[in-house]
Amino acid sequence: MTVLKWRKHSPFLVALLTGAVVGVVIMLFHRPSPLLGTSLLWRLELLSYDWRLPRHTGSVDDIVIVAIDSESAANIQVWPWPRDIHAKLLNRLSHAGARAIGMDIVFSDLSNTEVPKSWLDEPKPSLEDRLLEKALRDAGNVVLAAELQDVDTERGEIESQVSSAQFPHWRFEETAAGIGMVNFSKDVDGAVRRMTVQYTYQDQMEPSFALALLEVAGGDAARAEALAGRPPHPYLPDNTILINYPGPTGTYKTVPYYQALEPGLVPDDVFRDKLVLIGATDPLLQDIHLSPMAGEKHKDMAGVEIQAASLATLLQGETVWPLPLYVTWLVTLLFSLLIAVGTSFLRPLRALPALAFPMAALGVVVPFVLLHSHRLWLPMVAPFAALVISYTVVTVYMYVVEERARRAIRAAWQRRVAPEILEMILRDPELAYVKGRRTVATALFSDIRGFTAMCDVLQPEQVVQMLNEYLTEMTKVIRKHHGTVHKFIGDGIMAVFGDPIPSPDHADQAVSAALEMQRRLQEMRRASENPCVRQIEMGVGVHTGDVVAGDIGSSEFMEYTAIGATVSVASRLEALNKELHTGIIISEDTRKSLHGDYGLRDLGRLEIRGVAEPLGVYTIDADGNTE
Repeated sequence: MTVLKWRKHSPFLVALLTGAVVGVVIMLFHRPSPLLGTSLLWRLELLSYDWRLPRHTGSVDDIVIVAIDSESAANIQVWPWPRDIHAKLLNRLSHAGARAIGMDIVFSDLSNTEVPKSWLDEPKPSLEDRLLEKALRDAGNVVLAAELQDVDTERGEIESQVSSAQFPHWRFEETAAGIGMVNFSKDVDGAVRRMTVQYTYQDQMEPSFALALLEVAGGDAARAEALAGRPPHPYLPDNTILINYPGPTGTYKTVPYYQALEPGLVPDDVFRDKLVLIGATDPLLQDIHLSPMAGEKHKDMAGVEIQAASLATLLQGETVWPLPLYVTWLVTLLFSLLIAVGTSFLRPLRALPALAFPMAALGVVVPFVLLHSHRLWLPMVAPFAALVISYTVVTVYMYVVEERARRAIRAAWQRRVAPEILEMILRDPELAYVKGRRTVATALFSDIRGFTAMCDVLQPEQVVQMLNEYLTEMTKVIRKHHGTVHKFIGDGIMAVFGDPIPSPDHADQAVSAALEMQRRLQEMRRASENPCVRQIEMGVGVHTGDVVAGDIGSSEFMEYTAIGATVSVASRLEALNKELHTGIIISEDTRKSLHGDYGLRDLGRLEIRGVAEPLGVYTIDADGNTE
């Protein structure tokens, strides 16, 4: 009764267990973690976020980029450009009325060529340096770039280990309105989806390039800092926020550097009251990064454009924020449990349109709407993966349960084929369609002497009774020693050791089985009340070598068996027992494969039909050493 109840309720119980386990496992691999590294689920979630990311989330009219592009490089030629050219550009932008200017260039040293007379002397700035210093002072609203030198961790986690930093030379730092870090926080796939608002360097808080620009421009820096001051989230380390990308590369108003130098080429109105960012867009300057603009023609974006997107995010004062992790856990667990339990009740084919497809649609639409309308990031890969895996596991299990109903059919065949072969096929269904394989094994043949004459004088019932009793006992012995009974040939038995399950001791197993078969036969002769059984004598032949195993037969009937010279020689060795008056004969090849000492007696080298060279053969008494 208990078994029947288990069979009735097992799909439901397995569904509950599957849903719970899948939900937990999926979430463990659905987050950035030093332990889990760059898991596939987390990478897929990042791609799904890119696909859902809103485009054109706000106005970009306040920001203008002055691009150090290939066109400007061709016009100005020398790189790095003399600093008096940068000074000229700053003067031009300041006179045009730019609200704030950000130079995404690190001026970490002076450009002078004069060597100091003493190592104690301070290097003197060149004329170019003095012009840049004066332009910075006169403008009063320029933010210069600084850069942290970091070393990526082995697994590519979110955070990096800071080792040093490059700051502007003190002359430029003193005359600039602010300093900002231009580093990017990259995810495991190398894309820049978020910005660090403030960096910690030598126990000091250093603003990001975008935050420094916001402060100089008179923006709400406190609101920006509050964005980064939210409680830490597993998806976002401290002081980081997601960037609201207005669009792909080229979204912002961009002016080539060489044109911005000349008032006649670009009107002052382009820069008036704007936040102007100066930086490289030429790929040769190697400031190109992967952006999350999924589906766009080009996902690569210049560093200055990412800085512009970061600045726009701070100006707007809002950003996408991931929902608490427990919400994702609950949604994932709910999806996993619902589809698992629903599949167990509705059956897999009905559950697919009734549950799986609607839940999959819900798992896409809801996260998409939350991100677009409410700027909330609800992961969609974890619930979807839990749905697919739970449905698959429960479906497979239910088909396995239904297979139990076919046991009656299999039971009918257990008497026709060796149970070892049947069990092997049940464990590995692929073995039911074996096209053929070659392996080294030991074949054993046994036969009752004088069986044909015995059949002529006995009643059929006596023959069958005697034969069944004998074959039953011999089969038990062969199985005990891990042999496979391939077939019964009348009163003969064909067994193979080492196939289908390989064994390094197949020769010892076969010889031990032959010895025990002879001993068991003697016990049967003494204990049986059947006079026929008391007269039985048996011969056993054992040979080791290559065998070919596979499905043999016609298109209507197939039988798994072993064939080849090894099997034929074993059969012929068995037949030699009558001529040599022995009970067991083994070949020289079997003897060489033995690990134990069995007290073998050499019978010399004999001609064996089908074997080109004489074969060394040995015999062993049933009471021999079997250690």
